[in-house]
Amino acid sequence: MKTKPIKVRRIHVFVTENGKTTADVRIPYGMFRLGMKFGKAAAKNETDGCAKAMARLQEFDSASFEHTVASGERVLPFVLLDETDAVSATHVVLTAE
Repeated sequence: MKTKPIKVRRIHVFVTENGKTTADVRIPYGMFRLGMKFGKAAAKNETDGCAKAMARLQEFDSASFEHTVASGERVLPFVLLDETDAVSATHVVLTAE
């Protein structure tokens, strides 16, 4: 019997500010990949919090990540980013599902 490879379907974005949930959404993985492509290019000339977050994900390679999930090296759900900014009291978690 042939089994289908496991694929990443979506990204769960969970954000809290000062302990209050400000974002709790799931977006299609394809949309995330597209956003990463354009976000990396746009963040090169920025200095705000978004640019800093993109810098943390700069080394993310979607093709390699997808391969490790399909091969079973990584299992879903998998946390891609779990960052807290003490200055703004913001906590961001990105989870591949």
